[in-house]
Amino acid sequence: MRITPVMMGIITAFLAVAAQAYLFLQPPPAYGLCVVCHGRDLTIWLTSALFGLKRDVAVISYYWPLLTVAGIFLGSRYAAITSAEYRPVAGENPWVAFGCGMAVMILGLLIMGCPTRLLLRAAYGDILGAVGMGSILLGVVAATLVMRRRAGA
Repeated sequence: MRITPVMMGIITAFLAVAAQAYLFLQPPPAYGLCVVCHGRDLTIWLTSALFGLKRDVAVISYYWPLLTVAGIFLGSRYAAITSAEYRPVAGENPWVAFGCGMAVMILGLLIMGCPTRLLLRAAYGDILGAVGMGSILLGVVAATLVMRRRAGA
């Protein structure tokens, strides 16, 4: 039986609601799907569990790890393999890609989260949220122009 994206969304939503009801978890406001925040919380949870450290973490991550980052990685890999789209693609220098990824994660931690949280902060009148959203917009425009230039368009 082939699982369609709609079926997977329904199954995932049902499991998320069931886990939330069973574990009595309530995510903090503006805490959706964010690789930066969930990666940070998973790292903090692991270091706390392994070494007995007590560090500040989102309330939802105190007792149970957020496996969002692992789920995104494994789910996208599974989807690519099952749809026969998994193949190596020659790209940039791996060190450049790694450095860009590190910069995105570090800057995401500096601005305290993802674009959704920044947008909510800006909506509440926070100047840093507005500056962060403007910076993201400029970065997207600049990256798009660079990619178009390299593609010869």
